Amino acid sequence: MDDFGWILTVFFVLLGCAVVAAIFLLNKSKEQSRQSDENIARMVNALPEDKRTPFLMQLNTVKKNPTTAVLLALFLGGVGAHKFYLGQTGLGIVYLLFSWTTIPGWIALIEAFSLSGKTAQYNEKKAQEFYQMYTGTYPVRY
Repeated sequence: MDDFGWILTVFFVLLGCAVVAAIFLLNKSKEQSRQSDENIARMVNALPEDKRTPFLMQLNTVKKNPTTAVLLALFLGGVGAHKFYLGQTGLGIVYLLFSWTTIPGWIALIEAFSLSGKTAQYNEKKAQEFYQMYTGTYPVRY
């Protein structure tokens, strides 16, 4: 019985560490998302009035939804669906090749906590590409 108590203690310590790490990743992801949204808003405001609507229309056609990315990671992360969704085809193929080991599934479960920030970075990167296309200059990051 003494061995079982030790195993239980280790399990709860690891579980506590996992919860703390998940909370940290969620908060970091939220901050990245907020910062990305602010940067996109600055880009839109810096555009001339006649270019804002086409810019936003083009951005909305390629913009990725963070909820979709998280759901893909949770339910199909073992085969790399969230990586394919975010345009990371190489990593998606690696996840697919190693899916039989279940390791990509565990990694995707951990990544699900930070995917909204990664999705925001993807959206900001696309916005920067379109901004450069419309103005010929690269936007200033704050």
